[in-house]
Amino acid sequence: MNVLWIMTDQHRADCLGFMGHPVVQTPHLDRLAESSVVFDNAFCQSPVCMASRASLLTGRYPGAVRVRGMGVLPPSETTFPEVLQRNGYRTGAFGKVHLTPEQYTLQQLHTDVPTLDWREFAEHGLLTPIADDPCKKNYGFEAYTGCEDILYGRFREWLGENAPALLECERTPLLPDGPGDLCLSPYPSESHPSTFIAEGAEEFIRSQEGDKPWFAFCSFVAPHHPFEAPEDQIVRYDLDGIPLPAVKGGVDPACIPQPAAAAIGEMQGYADEVKRRIQLHYFASISLIDDNVGRLLDTLARTGQIDDTLIIFTSDHGEFLGNHDLLRKPSLHYDETLRVPLLIGTPGGELTPRREQGLVELVDVFPTLLGLLDIPATPGVQGIDWSSALHGGEGIGREDIYSDMFDLVPQLFGELSGPYRGVQTLRTERWKLNVYPTAGRQYGQLFDLQADPDESRNLYAESGYGEVREEMLWRLVHRCHVDTDPLPPYLTQF
Repeated sequence: MNVLWIMTDQHRADCLGFMGHPVVQTPHLDRLAESSVVFDNAFCQSPVCMASRASLLTGRYPGAVRVRGMGVLPPSETTFPEVLQRNGYRTGAFGKVHLTPEQYTLQQLHTDVPTLDWREFAEHGLLTPIADDPCKKNYGFEAYTGCEDILYGRFREWLGENAPALLECERTPLLPDGPGDLCLSPYPSESHPSTFIAEGAEEFIRSQEGDKPWFAFCSFVAPHHPFEAPEDQIVRYDLDGIPLPAVKGGVDPACIPQPAAAAIGEMQGYADEVKRRIQLHYFASISLIDDNVGRLLDTLARTGQIDDTLIIFTSDHGEFLGNHDLLRKPSLHYDETLRVPLLIGTPGGELTPRREQGLVELVDVFPTLLGLLDIPATPGVQGIDWSSALHGGEGIGREDIYSDMFDLVPQLFGELSGPYRGVQTLRTERWKLNVYPTAGRQYGQLFDLQADPDESRNLYAESGYGEVREEMLWRLVHRCHVDTDPLPPYLTQF
């Protein structure tokens, strides 16, 4: 069976038609959802692009793969495309993979072409080299056309061939009283990076011949900020029909160490028009992605491959989009940034379409897909294989989910200006605990999601909740322990 993995960036779970959003227009993804298993409560392992993607593509937690913030995925790790390549698949990646650092590539390697060749970084002392292995090249992707946040790569060549007049165009801020990354895209839909990425995946799918299966990783950069979209997508939405963000209660700075607390209240100073405009551009960029998903589905149908293709749609993490008066993905673990869309579809009918309400983690995707493909899991995989349950076996759902983020702030801002060391989260169906490890005082948040789904009342220090807090802390310690690197495997002789 072929595999088409469609991925977006910074896409919160509720901003899709099939997830119940009243405004966002995603007819093609809605159609795909009708033939898919939709996971309503899927959570990422880190609300940071690189950490989440490293975890997702290895089936291991960010700490285990040593990518907890920004960095480089060690080539010793086994990736999903590597496993498929060893099992006879042609593999290709199109768009944002982000297993290697963009700023370093631009500033030290002096190129805006993304690279997945880990040897480039080993030569500069960032990685320990390993023996040459063709399946390790480019982390398992045989074909690769990159296009990322600041590394446009082959997109500029493609633009020069298709719309050379746009080569010198740049994004410009839209409103003087809005955030600087609220922009009008200089590219119409047909010349936008989202279309370029989809076209690469489409050509890869069309070029497949014979009986050899293929894996295409189509990874869009949008709707990650900057909040920009083509004008022809923006006009699909009525600004006055965009609801204002649900503030859902303020965030108490006393509960959050600096400099993470510096992001609190960013949206408070913006006019209602700015708040609506940010959402409109975010929704419009999602609609452009949806148009291109429709293009990929049509290509599968025209080439007669759709009934023999497993389709996955997800994102690396979410986006605040004004909720809690926050924007983008600051270092705060609310559900807006942790909960992500996830569906697994088999248009050929192998899986019964339905909605699953249980808690799942993105780290579960790797082993579950291997299970659906009848490929044995590799040593060290930490996620749960739900493939048997997807075929109608036992129920799907974890007792809790674990997410963390470490070391991002010093990487972004240099030396630490406060005691911040990251955040670790344990979430059950009812309770959610966020702990901010520091060198001094204890910072934390505890929410009763049953009584307070908006996470607006912090119970961490309130009397009457000490027993719940201690139980959640011990469960968090347990997850931190069991989710450490299980390699090397335990061996013994008898």
